[in-house]
Amino acid sequence: MEKAVNSKKGTLKVSENVIVTIIKNTVSEIEGISKIAAKSLSIKSLLQGSTDQSDIKVSMLDGVCRISMSVIAKSGYNIVAVCEEAQEKVKAAVQSMTGVTVSKVDISVVDVNFAAETESI
Repeated sequence: MEKAVNSKKGTLKVSENVIVTIIKNTVSEIEGISKIAAKSLSIKSLLQGSTDQSDIKVSMLDGVCRISMSVIAKSGYNIVAVCEEAQEKVKAAVQSMTGVTVSKVDISVVDVNFAAETESI
């Protein structure tokens, strides 16, 4: 899945993999998120040789991008505030780096990482 932009100089295509990489880098900088959750392995992904196991979905419809991802939050942070920050930063990063309009960034918190809290005790 790609987003193509035509210009006087030619065509520019932005791959879904580029958008996923931007999302990963942006989310890694957010303090209250431990990591992006891994999706469960399927036979299809094993046969296709898919190495990316992050639970990020990017769908394009009429040149507009919708992002859905699952994350693991860090203990001790306000999950709602952290997710709102992540939504804003992911949307801004994807739009500024690719020129692709982002309509929605859906985030599901699937777990909380308490390990960091117990290590400091």
